[in-house]
Amino acid sequence: MSFFSEYENLIQDITEDIEAGIITANDHLKVVRKRKTKSNDYRPISDFYYMNNQPKVKYEEMRVCDVLQELVLRNMMR
Repeated sequence: MSFFSEYENLIQDITEDIEAGIITANDHLKVVRKRKTKSNDYRPISDFYYMNNQPKVKYEEMRVCDVLQELVLRNMMR
């Protein structure tokens, strides 16, 4: 599965969570990226976790709006 189709799923998940009031655009998420770098040294987002969950792999904290912006912009670059 390409990271573009994965991004569509992640965009949908985040959007649904915002609409349901589970998270807001200013909340933070723990973002996990793929280890393998793609072109231009870009490491695609592979998953995200809410702040109360602890991933077992390396992650970075990002605001929801920034995660969503990256996903949408990269998805448009197909």
